[in-house]
Amino acid sequence: MNGKNVLRLAALAVIAAVGSATAAHAQNYGTYGSAFDWSGFYAGVYGGLAPSEIGSPFSDVTLQGGAVAGYNLQIGPGVIGAELEGGYLHGRSYQTSAGGELTQDWSAAAKLKAGLALDRTMLYATAGYGVARLDPQGNVSSKAAWQGGWIFGGGVEQSITSNLSAKLEYTQMRLDNVPTTIAGTNYSDDLVNHSIKAGLNFRF
Repeated sequence: MNGKNVLRLAALAVIAAVGSATAAHAQNYGTYGSAFDWSGFYAGVYGGLAPSEIGSPFSDVTLQGGAVAGYNLQIGPGVIGAELEGGYLHGRSYQTSAGGELTQDWSAAAKLKAGLALDRTMLYATAGYGVARLDPQGNVSSKAAWQGGWIFGGGVEQSITSNLSAKLEYTQMRLDNVPTTIAGTNYSDDLVNHSIKAGLNFRF
């Protein structure tokens, strides 16, 4: 399955989640509604792992950390929202054509969210667009540059108090047609960034 098909499936999943939640609200809010309200602004921090591949065990794991800020709106049991994220990875490595290597330290993303609130637990899907700073290593002669790509994933968030919640999230960012130059020859590679994050959000 190519990247475009994956993105289409992710978008359909988000639409289905919103549609299902809205329908449940319209038909029977008393049965399906959430006593806890996820609406409002929030900010938080996260830490986690950025493996080069998802498997058992993980391959070439890099530590990461960052901060987020966003807004949620709850409509019945459905939750929709938007989030901005900035993160640091300690030299996440990508192997490219002709034995080249690029490393990533910084990233940023803007994401949309659609989820289902089960009182103090929220399950959600997320999709958006991100950028990553890629630096040349070894025999790569092209310059460092920011590269963009689509992000999709999902997670679960659990309210601890009325203002504090904890989350666990997986996202994948696909950086397509990333250019490199090695020994005077130009190459192009499709790169994938996996991210597994645990975080705390403060609602206000």
